[in-house]
Amino acid sequence: MHATHHPLSESDALRMAKVRASAQGAVDTGEVLVSIAAGEDTSPTIATGPFRTGSLTGEWVAAPGTAVDGVVLYLHGRRFQFEEPADVLAGKLSAATGWPVLMPRYRLAPAHPHPAALEDALDAYRALLEQGFPAGRIVLVGHSAGATLALQALLRLRAAGAPLPAAAVTVSPITDFTFSGASIAIGDDDVVTNQELYQVRGALLGDADPAGAVSPLSGVCPDLPPLMMACGSVERLLDDTVRFAERAVAAGTEVTLELYDGMPHGFPVLGTDAASLLLNRIAEFTTEHLARRPADAVRAPLTIRRVGWASYVVTTERGTRILVDPYLSGSEGIHHGLPESPIRPAELTDVDVVVVTHAGFDHRGQALEIVTSGHAVLVCGTALGASARAAGVPGERIAVTVSGVEVRHRDVTLRSLPARHESSMSAEGAFVADQPQSFLLTTAEGARVFCGGDTSLSQDLRTWGELYRPETAVLGIGGIWLGATRVVELPPADAAVAARWLGVSTVLPVHHVPGDAMPAQLAANLADDPIEVVPLAFGESWTAAGTGRPVRRT
Repeated sequence: MHATHHPLSESDALRMAKVRASAQGAVDTGEVLVSIAAGEDTSPTIATGPFRTGSLTGEWVAAPGTAVDGVVLYLHGRRFQFEEPADVLAGKLSAATGWPVLMPRYRLAPAHPHPAALEDALDAYRALLEQGFPAGRIVLVGHSAGATLALQALLRLRAAGAPLPAAAVTVSPITDFTFSGASIAIGDDDVVTNQELYQVRGALLGDADPAGAVSPLSGVCPDLPPLMMACGSVERLLDDTVRFAERAVAAGTEVTLELYDGMPHGFPVLGTDAASLLLNRIAEFTTEHLARRPADAVRAPLTIRRVGWASYVVTTERGTRILVDPYLSGSEGIHHGLPESPIRPAELTDVDVVVVTHAGFDHRGQALEIVTSGHAVLVCGTALGASARAAGVPGERIAVTVSGVEVRHRDVTLRSLPARHESSMSAEGAFVADQPQSFLLTTAEGARVFCGGDTSLSQDLRTWGELYRPETAVLGIGGIWLGATRVVELPPADAAVAARWLGVSTVLPVHHVPGDAMPAQLAANLADDPIEVVPLAFGESWTAAGTGRPVRRT
């Protein structure tokens, strides 16, 4: 178990003294904290929308710029008995994580005792699955009462053999309704009183046994998803968090434990240093698991290695390998006489993503052979996607894209952009066509690479430069001879204009014979621009943080 203690800042120490004074003697300390938070005006800009499944209602909560390929299911706090406004925590979660948040309005005690709220939480989760979200694109987050519900839901899903979310975050749950933890009795620095805890238990449990399944601590089991568990160090519920984390680790679950020194129950709703830090940690944890990003990956400069005619491998700072347009050898249709690569498909089966910008053989090449022999996700248009399914590639490893679609994998985001070309192939004797694409590749460290594929010059490229500001462009600047014509979609003079419009500092030319005149022609057209042209032979690499000179790999 990875446990982190976050020290109390001086400003938070002063704030907490005032908070305790305000909450002292209150019947409902949660209401006091929410009132304090409302006066701080630290809520981000958000929009809300209605949610309904059956009789269950709720709110969609989204900050500007949130992604569309994942979701946070947030179960709110407030003692199982009260509603919580969206701007208390749901909006902050959306702004911090960059994902939309679904906050169901589960039924409240004492009118609806256990398991009503749990059933509603499960219904909200199932509704997301029915909307098409894979379980691996959902993160479950709960605070206080909602954290208890989150753990109950995980245990119920695990017992039923149902798909589990990618990960879960719990902040200050009750995990033991017998209140046997030592911190219950000694938490006098907390704002929550023992009387409140017993009132919560009486309102929620009804006829349920406090030592039974209503207490998540009694049902810890193997094969739960990765957990992040957070708690203030002076909370009466500290031992509830720590004991569950310890038992979960013993059962084989990956647990990250976050303890915030000097923080009382409910601190995440306040505008404190600790709350900001917690939101950042939740964002990191959520992104790690929604994007399947390795948490402790070794960081190195981004590199691009040319491996074929139009093919190259981008290796991100965290080691994710993206193979683009994997033609290596062979002929098909009009595509014959191309320079063949000394690199074999078997040498590339360990890549993480294979991207095909269009279905032409000189770009698709050995894509299916590499994908079926390894573990890579295939990002492609509809034509090749259908062939991949027919070849037995699992659906979860095929990401079919058209312009505007984003694919996230580990630490990389690929955004499809329309290209000016054509895209077609023959499959099982039929002619199939789809949309040619370029891609903007963005890494978690902020590197931005424009992967042009085959495209001709258009004002689109100026737009991509203004919107996305790539730093590096891989541009196809050559072409093949068809009879008396050399078909070059983006000749060096046009490629120079494209590089200027994109605003890049480096261009790596592909789609030409290594050693031909094309890169020199491009460099001549950019001689008066602060743009470096880096020609690569097959097997050579360029390192973004290096000198810009290619380095041959052995």
